[in-house]
Amino acid sequence: MRFSEEKRLETVDQFDQLDLDNNKELCDLVAFAVEIFNVPIAMITLMGEEIQLIKCKLGINLERNSREESFCKHLIKSNNVIIVPDAMLDDRFVNNPAVTGKFAIRFYAGAPLITSSGCHLGSLCLLDKKPRVFSEKQTQMLTVLSKQVMAIMELQMGLKVIGQQNVELNYQKEKTAASEHKLRAFFNSSASCHTLIDRGLKIVDFNSAMAVFTKKLYKKKIETGEDVLPYINASYKDEFIGYIKSAFTGKRTTKEILINDGKGSEWWNISFKPVKDEKGNIISVANSATNINEQKRQLIEIKDQNRLLIRIAYIQSHDYRKPVASIIGLMNVIKEHNYKANRKCFMLMEQAVNELDNKIKSVVNSIEYKFSHYALAPL
Repeated sequence: MRFSEEKRLETVDQFDQLDLDNNKELCDLVAFAVEIFNVPIAMITLMGEEIQLIKCKLGINLERNSREESFCKHLIKSNNVIIVPDAMLDDRFVNNPAVTGKFAIRFYAGAPLITSSGCHLGSLCLLDKKPRVFSEKQTQMLTVLSKQVMAIMELQMGLKVIGQQNVELNYQKEKTAASEHKLRAFFNSSASCHTLIDRGLKIVDFNSAMAVFTKKLYKKKIETGEDVLPYINASYKDEFIGYIKSAFTGKRTTKEILINDGKGSEWWNISFKPVKDEKGNIISVANSATNINEQKRQLIEIKDQNRLLIRIAYIQSHDYRKPVASIIGLMNVIKEHNYKANRKCFMLMEQAVNELDNKIKSVVNSIEYKFSHYALAPL
């Protein structure tokens, strides 16, 4: 695989972030190289964009060097060991500050450090202040050592990646656990009965409201893995099974049903929703049941109350009109006779008043009956 310089530099930066200087195995290999090749200087380098980073070294006190002045820059595009027996006789290095300056380097042998994916990182190199002859066998040994250096570096990188992945995995586990805890708390705080049911009509999960309901009604503790049908009202089982089968085809169902438990009938709002996995396959059905009997009762009371109000409004607009009109007419007659009225006039007035009183009592009695029957608040 051929790496672009940009990608190569990204990889170098990743390895530079490792604690290579304090890796005992790498330091031992550098010391081993000094011993077996009998050179005063050996080091492991990484070649950056402008700087050569010196990671593990022996015989020289240098943390970094200019890439332009580095011997190792020639290894970035080479898969083979580079040998410079005498730098003073090599046109590439004769004027190099490392040769002409205080380090006075004359001999160089460098093997490229190449990742298993083919990325050139730097080198394992040997240096001496005097010219040397490097044999074919020594070249092979330096190649073997460079591969061992690279193997240790990649191992350290792998351990770092695994460590980061473990940290991320633990974080995700903690995050997932926290989310599940919140979801479970929300699930259990619901007043509705929730049950998760698989294709075999087995209980996958349920909430606290369902546990309390079944314990109260069936006198037994509900368990996951059990058949759900024993916890379903007999008069409703066939309908229940039909909704489950329909949900496994992808259909959602929500409706209100009246269920008789032997002690009386109650209204329930029920829903069946298909539950899918990450691939979109339906794996279970979420069944929710909410007792709406009280809501239904209140709705009936409201309807009755509205009917009563309509009746009262009708009485006020029609039945009151006749006696009130009679009273007003009689009062006008009395006024015309200077508030002197005969017996017949008073009798008609009394009749109209009694009629109005009866209408008022009828309304009051109707209201009192409704209020006592439904325990409604006064209008």
